[in-house]
Amino acid sequence: MPRAIVGYDRVRHVLDAEGESSYGDAVADKTGPAGLQARAVRFGYLDGTDVLHDVAFDVEPGRTVAVVGPTGSGKSTLVSLLVRLVDPASGAVLLDGVDVRDFRHGGVAASAALVPQQAFLFDDTVRDNITLGLDVSDDEVRAALATAQATEFVDRLPLGLDTQVGERGTSLSGGQRQRIALARALVRRPRLLVMDDATSAVDPRVEAAILAGLRDGGGGPSTVVVVAYRKATIALADEVVFIEDGRVTARGPHADLVTTSAGYRRLVDAYERAARDREQAEAVRAAEAADAARTGNAADADDADDADEEVPA
Repeated sequence: MPRAIVGYDRVRHVLDAEGESSYGDAVADKTGPAGLQARAVRFGYLDGTDVLHDVAFDVEPGRTVAVVGPTGSGKSTLVSLLVRLVDPASGAVLLDGVDVRDFRHGGVAASAALVPQQAFLFDDTVRDNITLGLDVSDDEVRAALATAQATEFVDRLPLGLDTQVGERGTSLSGGQRQRIALARALVRRPRLLVMDDATSAVDPRVEAAILAGLRDGGGGPSTVVVVAYRKATIALADEVVFIEDGRVTARGPHADLVTTSAGYRRLVDAYERAARDREQAEAVRAAEAADAARTGNAADADDADDADEEVPA
């Protein structure tokens, strides 16, 4: 009884909590890809530490923009601001020219979707993890899976869409969980799709196919903002926004920034070296798996195959 009371107390505090966000009367009723603008955005923590300083850029409807920067430069904070998980200390984020703080409750969520790096899945079926109660057909679910390059592995599951994935999706690899989370966003046909390194555990070839599908309109007409680390991914974007120490220091096509921004060139070269190291590690694991298969050690082979499918960020 004492433990139950303590647990109930904690849950009650969460359920009774009221948010501090305010809302306006603007209605998100437009169709087609969304236009996005950041105007002198500044964000800081309560301890006085500023993470973003006067960030400003525009994303035209239907464009794909890659946000690139060193670790700790403010990329994840920026994408949280774009979908109004947090509000800026000053400046504004605008969706189709309207400050996101002026939309009605749920207005931003109706137009924008965020796919985080850490994908959370429930102990439920693949279908229900994608729909989350949304009334959509299996054809729409499969279309989202196709764009997320997840159809093949879902069809291999024992019950397909009806397969239980386990608590937090433990029966799936990291890359598979990320693709299910992406399909969850795509089935809602967002006008703005924001991906915070959401394909970090996916094979580079699969990641390229996903982004190519998004550019071709897979999952609906969307404007795409993607936090990216792989050179091949960055090169697929129409434009790159390069962030250093919380400031936008360069903008433009990847090919232009490689020649005009020394900091950007150094970072992309570092990403490429890291990618080569991962490929070498994968080759070693593949060789170990082949050797284990030849010696009949199935358990070792399975372990190596699992490690090969999930590439660490």
